[in-house]
Amino acid sequence: MAQFLIRYGELGLKSKGVRERFQRILVDNIQTHFMHHGIECRTSFDYGRVYLWTGDGDAAKNILARIFGVVSFSEVVETTSDIEDIKARAAELSRPVFFKGARFAVRARRTGEHKYTSMELGRDVGSAIYLANEEMEPKVDLTSPEIEVFVEVRQNKTYLFIDKVNGPGGMPLSSQGKIIGVLEQEKDIAAIWLMMKRGCRTFILTGDEKMAEGLRIWDPNLKVLAYPEDPDIDAVGYHASRKKAEGIVTGWTLSELELEHNKIETFLPVFHPLVGLSDTEISDIVEMVKRG
Repeated sequence: MAQFLIRYGELGLKSKGVRERFQRILVDNIQTHFMHHGIECRTSFDYGRVYLWTGDGDAAKNILARIFGVVSFSEVVETTSDIEDIKARAAELSRPVFFKGARFAVRARRTGEHKYTSMELGRDVGSAIYLANEEMEPKVDLTSPEIEVFVEVRQNKTYLFIDKVNGPGGMPLSSQGKIIGVLEQEKDIAAIWLMMKRGCRTFILTGDEKMAEGLRIWDPNLKVLAYPEDPDIDAVGYHASRKKAEGIVTGWTLSELELEHNKIETFLPVFHPLVGLSDTEISDIVEMVKRG
């Protein structure tokens, strides 16, 4: 059974009630993604962290890397907060990754009351790791290590890990309002993705449903809307009213905004997240979304 420790960023800045609500949304989104891929998982959370257990660790890494609100995650080894248990598990964790002359560092942090400080914890765990790999002639290097062993003590439990994998960050999907995403050109994909990253549940309005396929990886419940059969009906306004959308997003750049005929007449706010980006930055986002 693989276990993961999942970190979020902006949620931690919210008030207690808002943070807990957003945490629950994030956990619900994680479970939705795993269900979509047919993979079972179990989750829990406390202040600052979400925990996940699953039988398919490799698949979990691919899924977690595409969930908005996840800043980073690590596959972890769990033990108690007893210093001897921590040292033993850290030594065990380090052996498969050490090599001759490896430069290493221990990054230790604590939450809660313990008999040791973070500095003492790092020192003692570092000594245990050194002794466990002494035949490899390792060297301690806190500035530019080749191997980092992370030790995170949270109350009466400890999580040890080697790697941190980045997620997309942002806010959990559906933690903000609903919007209509107008998808007519490839660069619109970048604009819609950026608004999804801000937590907006987005309904895609497009004449080519295949263009939205890359975005489905980031939102398994993505809804694609069709243009009304009557050409005289304002499609954006029609669907905005039906879906109770609170805004519209387009992929217009700054130069396009300056053209009079591109201005939308609507009572809803219109978001243009690409106005501050270069063509290269926009293309990079589009390719990243399409790659999944």
